[in-house]
Amino acid sequence: MSHPLDAQQPRVRKHPFVGMRISDHTVLDTIEGRHNCRLCHRSRKFFCYNCYIPVGELAAVLPQLELPLLVDIIKHKKEIDGKSTAVHAAVLAPEHVRIHTFPDIPDYRQEDGVVLIFPSAKAATVPQLFERNVQLQIGENYGLPKGHHMGTMLRRRMDEVEIHGGDDKPQQELRCWKLDNLPIRRAVFIDSTWNQSRGIYADERIRGLRTVVLQNRLSQFWRHQRGSPRWYLATIEAIHQFLLEVHINAWGLSAHYRGLDNLEITEGFHRLAEPLKVATAKEAVDRESPYNGQYDDLLFFFANMYDLIHKYYDHNELIAYRRPI
Repeated sequence: MSHPLDAQQPRVRKHPFVGMRISDHTVLDTIEGRHNCRLCHRSRKFFCYNCYIPVGELAAVLPQLELPLLVDIIKHKKEIDGKSTAVHAAVLAPEHVRIHTFPDIPDYRQEDGVVLIFPSAKAATVPQLFERNVQLQIGENYGLPKGHHMGTMLRRRMDEVEIHGGDDKPQQELRCWKLDNLPIRRAVFIDSTWNQSRGIYADERIRGLRTVVLQNRLSQFWRHQRGSPRWYLATIEAIHQFLLEVHINAWGLSAHYRGLDNLEITEGFHRLAEPLKVATAKEAVDRESPYNGQYDDLLFFFANMYDLIHKYYDHNELIAYRRPI
């Protein structure tokens, strides 16, 4: 069978993950057939999306990540397990990630240091969690009609501006952050459609959590979700973006790291990250070293599927990439 793009004129191909520290995922292309999960014995390709473990011989070559904090994912019961990117995080960082299916979730009200990644009306930004003197640039109510806000209509981009006062001290003089004193101990993500997420957010067990909003980043997810803007991230993208922001605000950004060059993150993110750049050894990837791709392998499966999709379909013709920005 001929390749779907063989008869077309070659077009410019986007490579958003160039420069990122993602392990060679072409090993996935060499795996043939399916294998039974050692726990539930169901037939799977790469990993079991019910037990969150790799199958076959993949476990021997799969990257394993250590995260700076715990991650909980609350999955809507109507989300299809085999299509959710949330499972990627649980497979690649099993010591730090757990998945719950709503309404069977923990009660977070008595736990300190828990934040919910959700754009509520009072959501803070990651730099604000780290005591940086920033404020949201909201303009005229984000351009939304009167009576609406970011928590009810996820329709507008937002940005941050950093406010410098005459007595401001450099960030590194304000606080020395370590893994054991981060302002966040656990981050909770909702894995669902936007409409479903608002129903989950209404649950009293998470309603009172401090909410955090991420910097805008264009999604590279190939599945279209009707009514969502281009910067509505897939769950694994949102986890990576959050950890990226946490790490840079805690320990800085390596001047050698080029993984942000093609990731299409809002200019406000780059402005805030610029003063936190640090000259380090090119291969420094310690847990408290400036960000140099320590969590990029969270996109191991995602990047592989992205490449596979783009072998058969033109980027500009996929409806997911033609959503409004």
